[in-house]
Amino acid sequence: MDTIEESLEQVSTLENRKCPRLKCNIAADCSTLRGLWTCTIVDMSERGMGIVSSSKLQKGSVLDFNDPRTKAQVVWVEENRAGLRFIN
Repeated sequence: MDTIEESLEQVSTLENRKCPRLKCNIAADCSTLRGLWTCTIVDMSERGMGIVSSSKLQKGSVLDFNDPRTKAQVVWVEENRAGLRFIN
């Protein structure tokens, strides 16, 4: 598995998006007030990321990540997949 830094360095201009999305497969620990668990980051951009998680997520929830050290808000949820936006 690539590290997040290595994955972000591989972002290219092949996509015609404002913020290109990089597909990846990175295990990451995340938490809420409900607890800590491991999810898989499946894509990333400058503004957010997509994850697959066994934990039930709700739109609007804020997740804390240990590596990368960041916070992200759940923007959408479909079954075990969610789209997150980085927040400060």
